[in-house]
Amino acid sequence: MTAPVDIYPLYENAGRSAYGQSLAEGQRESAEIWSRFSEVADRNEGAWIHRPVSIDTVETPTADNRPIAFPYTKLMVANSSVNQGAGFIVSSLAEARRRGVPEDRIVYVGNGAAAHESEDPLGRDRYDRSSGMEVSIRRTLALNDITVPDIDLVELYSCFPCVPKMARRILDWPIERPATVFGGLSFGGGPIGNYMSHAVVSMVQRLRGGQRVGLLLADGGFATHNHTIILAGEPIGAARLPRTFDYQEEADANRGTAPIVIESYSGSATIESYTVLYERDGSVKHGVIVARTADGRRTLAKVPGEDEATIAYLIGGVSEPVGKSGDVVADDDGNQVWKDRSFSA
Repeated sequence: MTAPVDIYPLYENAGRSAYGQSLAEGQRESAEIWSRFSEVADRNEGAWIHRPVSIDTVETPTADNRPIAFPYTKLMVANSSVNQGAGFIVSSLAEARRRGVPEDRIVYVGNGAAAHESEDPLGRDRYDRSSGMEVSIRRTLALNDITVPDIDLVELYSCFPCVPKMARRILDWPIERPATVFGGLSFGGGPIGNYMSHAVVSMVQRLRGGQRVGLLLADGGFATHNHTIILAGEPIGAARLPRTFDYQEEADANRGTAPIVIESYSGSATIESYTVLYERDGSVKHGVIVARTADGRRTLAKVPGEDEATIAYLIGGVSEPVGKSGDVVADDDGNQVWKDRSFSA
C-alpha cells in the first residue's frame, strides 16, 4: 500500500460503516456527488472533460469504467493525466484600488485554518473521520464569523469520494448542492498538486458573477493535509490579517490515540477497514485488510486474489465486512494472510 489510491479506500469503507450505509447506499452517494461534478465541469470552459456522466454510469464497473481500488471505479478517482495551468493574483485592497480594479471584480480573502494527520497512514487514530479536516473547516467558519447557511459555493477537494463525503458531513452540506465550482478532479482535471489553483480561479469567477461567499477545502497527501479558506464578494468583517492558520494543537487534542502498529502477528483479529486492488484489465490483484488485534493493536493482512470466496464477500455488499472477525496467519512465504472463518476449513 504505497499510493493514495491504496489508502483513501480505507476511509471510504470505514466511513460507510460508520455512516450506517449499505454498500449500495455508499456507492450511490459517491455517484451522485460525482455526477454533479461532471455537470459543473461541462459548464466550465477550463475543465478537461466536457461530458456529463449519469449516476448509474459513475457507479457501474464496465470496460471503460474499470475497478481501481474497491469500491472506486475509474470515474471516481482523480484524473491527473492532464495538461492544465491556472493563475491568480493576490494583492492588498489598497493596491487593487490604486491599479483601478473595479469594485465589482474585487474578491476578498478571508481567514483560513490548517491541520494535518500523521504522515504515516497506519499511524492514524481512525479511518471514518479526520480530526484535522474537522478542525480546519470549523475553525475557518469561526474565524470569519460565518455559518453554513451564509455559504453560497463550496469546493470540497475530490481526489476520491471519501474526502467530500467527510467534509459534507462536517458542513451538513446537502447532496443536492454541487460540492465543486471547477468540476472536481475526475472531470475538471487534477494536475498533481495544482488542482486548487483551478478551484480558486473558478471561485473568483463565480463570486464576480454575483455569488457572495465561497468556501475552499484542500486535501493533500494520503488524507494528510487539510486547508480551508473563505473567499467573498464583499468585505469579511471578522477577518483579520495577519492571523495564524495553524491549528494543529487543537486537531491533535481532539483526536483519539493512534493504535500501536505491529508488522508481525498471528491470531484472531477484527476488520477495521479494507480494500481490494485490481489489475488494469479489471482482474483482482489482491485484497488488503487493516485489522485490530484483541488488545487493540493494528496490523495488515493480505487476501490473495485466488481466495475468491473472501474477495467476493469483501466486495459483495451482502453484509458489512468492517467489524467482522477472522484470523491472521502466515503463508508459506511469510506473508500475513487474512482467513475468514466462514470460508476456511
